[in-house]
Amino acid sequence: MAKYSGWRIFTRLMSYTLRKKLWLLLGISFAILMSYANGIVPVLIQRAIDKGVIGYNLWTAIYYAILIIVAVALGGFFSFISRYYLTKLAQETIYTIRMESFTSIQRQSMGFFDSTLIGQLISRVTNDAERVARFLSFRLRILIYSVFLICVSLYYMLNMSLRLSLVAIATILVVVLLSARYGTKVRPIHDEIRHQTGVLAGIVTSAIAGIKTVKSLAIESTVYGKFLEENRIYYDYSLQASKLAAIYGNAPLLVMGLAMAGILYYGGIGIIAGTITVGVLVAFLAYMLTLMWPLMALGFAIGDIERAVAASKRLFDIIDAEPEVREKPNAKKLDNIQGEIVFDNVSFSYNSGKKALDKVSFRVKPGEKIAIVGSPGSGKSTILKLLLRLYDPDEGRILIDGIDIRDIKLESLRKHIGYVQQEPFIFNRSIRENIALGKPDATIEEIKEAARIAKIDNFIESLPLGYETLVGEKGVTLSGGQRQRIAIARALVGNPKILLLDDPVSNLDAETEKALVEDLKGILQDKTAIIVTQRPSLVNIADRIIVLEDGRIVEEGAHEKLLAKKGLYYRIYNSMMRSDSDD
Repeated sequence: MAKYSGWRIFTRLMSYTLRKKLWLLLGISFAILMSYANGIVPVLIQRAIDKGVIGYNLWTAIYYAILIIVAVALGGFFSFISRYYLTKLAQETIYTIRMESFTSIQRQSMGFFDSTLIGQLISRVTNDAERVARFLSFRLRILIYSVFLICVSLYYMLNMSLRLSLVAIATILVVVLLSARYGTKVRPIHDEIRHQTGVLAGIVTSAIAGIKTVKSLAIESTVYGKFLEENRIYYDYSLQASKLAAIYGNAPLLVMGLAMAGILYYGGIGIIAGTITVGVLVAFLAYMLTLMWPLMALGFAIGDIERAVAASKRLFDIIDAEPEVREKPNAKKLDNIQGEIVFDNVSFSYNSGKKALDKVSFRVKPGEKIAIVGSPGSGKSTILKLLLRLYDPDEGRILIDGIDIRDIKLESLRKHIGYVQQEPFIFNRSIRENIALGKPDATIEEIKEAARIAKIDNFIESLPLGYETLVGEKGVTLSGGQRQRIAIARALVGNPKILLLDDPVSNLDAETEKALVEDLKGILQDKTAIIVTQRPSLVNIADRIIVLEDGRIVEEGAHEKLLAKKGLYYRIYNSMMRSDSDD
């Protein structure tokens, strides 16, 4: 995203409010009326004293007293209307911004998530959005109210006494300058606080998500130490912000106190000289008391503008993020595919710069099953991710039925490919919803058929709630084999022509693995399949084997043929067999 000034970010934020112009107009208009109703009260007090009390006219005093009551009541009514519409406007605005942020996150390619902390994203969509909402619903109203109240007050004060008005103007300028100084100093600190909030959220999210690993390795103290370190940084920044707030928050009170003393001094001289009345002096003191809160609120509002700008920038950074994998405007849908896959001289590297794949070329015929083997980091899973367009290759092209996948609509491409991960993610929903994730409109018959093919239907139907059974966070109530079969059913419910299996039996016990592999033979019968594996059981169901080393294809062929060569595959396979026997 381009570097935008704070003003441009603020104007962009306010542009969202223009989508509800009537609400904005009503909120601002009634805030202005509220400021006028409150700003006229000291004038009424002055007239009540000078024309009623000093003039010994009881009914005049009562008349102005009634006007004061009416003005205060109207101020309260206008405040209610202004708050109502600006709060509605704030919620509508932040709803739109939050939805745009979430939509942008959803459309990002995997490279975005490789370089962005999940906790940061959560903090932005929740905490930052809430800060912006508070500014629009409360501080914006106070800002408008304070500015117009100051204007109304100055107008009437200047009409009463120029000398006393100069004292008031000097006070206002000093308080505003203090507020502006506060905003300038506090903004970078609040930027760091917002960033650190995301860091803390990321640590907590990781610690909770990986709690089994944390406990099994007895590294609670290590995780605690990391959280303590980052929390200390958050504490230090918060303390800096609090010190600034304490210094600049109390300074205006001192300035206002000195100003009131000055008004009493010059006002007393004026009364003795006969140049001003007692009512004018009281009115000026009332104005200073009336302006004390708005001037301080103005300072807080300026600080809140800085914080709202910082929060808005973080949200706009998400909204403006361009995905590395983009769909072409003229991308086409895939229909009735045969399932041929071609990798043509494909190279790819992650952020580290080292090539995960280096000029990889191979062809998978329709209905063919190939296994990809190789040592960890050789690029096996990268092939599956590129085929799904989670990433785009740096060089070369990938074809399905002769069509470059970059020319295919992303949704259409992924609907024709079933993907089973090594550790499938099971959502905290019902089994039915988990199976139907890729096809939300799937009928219960389609869901049951997919479960039957995946050989998980009998287990599901044995549960008291059947397909409506909730499985807990990450499928915690299911065994590894059950989670894997539900993931297979999920991949099959849309009846894809291509299946990608990323070492689907690596985390299963021997008996479960044997049963699943036997069932996979039938599941894959009419599918084109690419199987990434380190297990000999899966290698044996492949028509052909591709061997990767350092991102390059070093061997390719049938199982027996590759064993006879006694090359890398021979060594890998024997290692697989030894690992199996050790298990």
